[in-house]
Amino acid sequence: MKAILSTEEALNRLEQLCQASQIQDIELMKYIEHQAAENEQLKLTLHKLRTTIAQKGNTISSMHSKLTDALRE
Repeated sequence: MKAILSTEEALNRLEQLCQASQIQDIELMKYIEHQAAENEQLKLTLHKLRTTIAQKGNTISSMHSKLTDALRE
């Protein structure tokens, strides 16, 4: 079996397994879709937080440099 690279691939494999076994589990498919959407949302939130932290770090660093320069003068 090859690796699953996306939600669509996982859902397609599950659909194939359901067809082969003649069992349908719509709730499982909905759950997987919901989890994938939630995962994407969490990834976006994490990216935004990391960007905000990096920007704040640069601001503090530049303020520190300005203060150091002012004290030297």
